[in-house]
Parts: sequence; structure tokens; C-alpha cells
Amino acid sequence: MENGTILASPKRQLRGGSRRGRARATLWRFALPLIVVAAANLIVIYGLPAQIDLTSRKTHTLAPETQRLLSALQAPLEITVLAPRIPRTAGERHFARAALCFRAVVELCQRAQPLVHFQELDPQESAAARQLEQQYPDAGDSCVLVTYGAPGRASHEILHSRDLVEFYAGNDRRLAAIDSLAEQALAGALTRLTKGRTQMAVYVTTGHGELALDDRESESRQGLGILAGWLERLDCELRSLELAAVERVPRDASAVLIAGGSLPWNAEDVEKLDKFLRQGGRAIILVDLTIDLRDGRPLSNGLEELLSEFGVAVGDDRIITQGITGEVEIASPALPAAEDHPLARSLPQAPLTLFECRSLRASTGFHLPSTAVVPLLVSHSVPRAWADGDFGQGPPVRGSENDSDGPVAMAVAVERREEGEAVPVLVVVGDAEFISNRAMSAPGSQTNLSFLISSLDWLRGRRELLGDVPVRRYEALRLAGSAEEQRRIVWGSSLLMCSLISTIGATVWMSRRRG
Repeated sequence: MENGTILASPKRQLRGGSRRGRARATLWRFALPLIVVAAANLIVIYGLPAQIDLTSRKTHTLAPETQRLLSALQAPLEITVLAPRIPRTAGERHFARAALCFRAVVELCQRAQPLVHFQELDPQESAAARQLEQQYPDAGDSCVLVTYGAPGRASHEILHSRDLVEFYAGNDRRLAAIDSLAEQALAGALTRLTKGRTQMAVYVTTGHGELALDDRESESRQGLGILAGWLERLDCELRSLELAAVERVPRDASAVLIAGGSLPWNAEDVEKLDKFLRQGGRAIILVDLTIDLRDGRPLSNGLEELLSEFGVAVGDDRIITQGITGEVEIASPALPAAEDHPLARSLPQAPLTLFECRSLRASTGFHLPSTAVVPLLVSHSVPRAWADGDFGQGPPVRGSENDSDGPVAMAVAVERREEGEAVPVLVVVGDAEFISNRAMSAPGSQTNLSFLISSLDWLRGRRELLGDVPVRRYEALRLAGSAEEQRRIVWGSSLLMCSLISTIGATVWMSRRRG
């Protein structure tokens, strides 16, 4: 002690310093992991997207076409699933499984666009659901209602389970795979709901016995008025075109629609249509079957040579479908063709019903160079369906020399190559009655309308309006072995994990006791 001051010994000072050093080191050992974890969480929250898709097929990523459609929305998109909360029938259970795939796609859309609103309502329990069914008569139980636009002026689309998924069974009749078409269906609905911003003028030919625009009688097989009303809601105007009274097809024609006809075309009218198509015009030609009462054979409509120049041959026949009971019918389901083509992919998955449909095939004669014919709709395979070329008395019988075995094409698309790109030219269907007032007033007519709208969009060259979205395939995975073997695998792996965790814990405890 000097001058009343007690000096700590160097040994005590060193001991105190070592304690503080150990305390700081201990503090850093606990604090540093917390700082690293907090920093990592901040990077994940603010630096990374909400969802990272690591699947090879990008199963959880929206297609670029869908993202463009969503980014262009200017008003709320209301998506409502109308279905029983507890499914009871086979159809309701089928829709419930389809709704699961659809819900996953809607969640991705909501992350990309806040204007997408989603709800699920049970019509049996919800007054709001029953009000929607009254407001939209084509909406019923087990469907998806998609509306877009301001209240009172909103357009709508209806999607069914057939539009959302396709189920495939394996050899053991158990579920083997699911093709989710939910994003395809939603993108297609979006295109049809938002495309009204651009006016489309479709000229409907007259003077050859075609379906009449001014006929709006719901039971009429000769009227086109109901279809015209539907297209007007989508800002697509149908105008009459009498080629005999004009020098050429109007310049503002987005497309020409030939809705059947019982009278043959004269050479002057065919020449005007041919000139329009050669100069870059587009057309939808619906070929009707008209029987000559004198010899019982199909009448020529005067368009066969023009269609042959573009690579399409129309058969002198009608497609017959044989039902399960053995009865033959002239109303045949037209199934989507399995073609990797933008229009074929955008068509509704539900079959269309075509009446006395004539078969179509690629022409073997002279046709314009660089043209290609792509099947869009086909019949069932033989023996269920065939193209009957005999028009004698009595029911059709398969096997004559004029018959063609199914599947046969019932609708085709024609395109030509220009500078390496495919340019749309024609959509040809072997029947016109499927767009008549009577057909458009029947249940399921939304499929007919969707087919026509998709065809018009493709003819205009608007690929972004086709819902051209890849199908999402989900494979069913099953464990091999019996049920007892599968239980052993589950219990064995669980016990192994528990033993491993216990061993690690015991090892750490013993090491700390010894240390």
C-alpha cells in the first residue's frame, strides 16, 4: 500500500480479465448464431420470392401467357366455385377433385395479381350462390363462375370439371395420372373476357341458303341470331355479306363465316372468296350435307374445288356413331384431336355434337404450295364410328365400299408457311347445325361457342388469346408390396429415426459429462 492506495495484485487482475473475456466469448457464441439466423430470415423475406419452383417441369410456375393476361387486368376478376360442400354423387366427387387442381392455380394467380378474388360457395347453403345462379342462368351446381368487369356490365365464363382436369387410369383401373388443364381453362376464359377491347367484324355470307342472322327463334335450325347475340357481348359483330351485290369482300372483314347452305355457289361468288383468301383473308367454312332427291347423293355446294386448292377434300358421306345399345345415330360426338397445334390445344376438352357431319381429309390433288391441313376434331374409332358413303333406304350399315373407318376428321385447320411462320387461313367443319339457334339454346352450348371463339382468335393470329398453356401432368406414385410390407416400412423407418436421435443425444450427454 502506497499513499493509502491498495493495489490489486497482477494475478487478480489477470483472473478478472480472463473472466470478462470468457463472458464475451460466451455471449458471442450465443449471439452470433442468432444474428446469422436473423440475417438469413431477412434475406429470405425481402430478397427472395414467396415461392421458388424447383420442379423440372415448372409445375408451380404460371406460364408467360397467363402472366401477361393477369398483368393486363384493369378490373377485379371474380372467381367463384359453385359446388356442394359435401359431394354426394359421382359427378360432384369428380368436380371436387378437379377443384383441388384449380384452387392451386388460382393461388398462383392471386400472388401475381391482387385483382384476382376467389371464393367457394355451396348453392344449398349460401344465398349468395343461389343469387349468382339466378343472375347467370348457365351456371349450375358443380362449376366455376369467372366474372370480369364493372358490376352490372361484367362478362362471365363457366368452367366445368371436363375443362379443368383429365384423369387417366392404369391397367389395374386405378388412378395413374392427372392432366391438370386448370391454367389452360382459366387463361382461355381470361382471353375471352378481356378481348372485347378490340372490335371484330365477321361477315356472314347470304344468298346460298346459309343460316340466317335475323332468325332468333330458339328452336330454329336455320337461324344464327342466338350466336350473334353471344358474340355481341364479346364485342364481336356479325354482318351480312351478299357477294352477288358487292365487288369484293369488305376490307374491314376480320373473317368470313360461311354457315352451311343448301344452294350451290356460282363461279363469281367463289372467285371473290378465293381472291379474299389469297390476299391474306381468313374464313370459317361450315359445310352442310344436302341430299339430291333425284339420285339420293350429296349435292355439290360449289366450294369443293376452292377447298381442294387449299388442301381440304370434303367427303360425300356422313359420320355415323353406334351407341352402346347398337342403335346408329347421325348426331356424332366430335372429339379434340391429339395435335400439337395452338388451335387444337386451345379448344374445349368436351366433345361437340355435330349432326350428319361430312368427313374431311387432306386433298390428294393439286393444292397451293406450303399449305398444311391439321385435324381439330375427330370421330370415335371403328366400330363405334365410321363415315357412311351409302344413302340408300334403311339404317346405315358399316362395311360398304364407300365407307371409311373411324376415326375420321370432322373439323380441320388450314395454314400456310410464309418466311418460316405458320399463317392461319381456314377452319373447315363438316356441319353447320351445331351453331344454329336450336343447338345454341341446348344445355352444353358453351362448348360450341368456345370452339367458334377459339377458331376466330386463331384466324386473327392472336396467339396470346388462345390460352396456349402447357398441360400439367401429375403422375400417381405407389409403394410396391403388400399392405403389411408397407406398414413394416413405415414403422421400421420411424423406429430407426427415433433410435438415431436417441443415440446422438446420449453421445452428446456422455461427452459433456466427461469433459
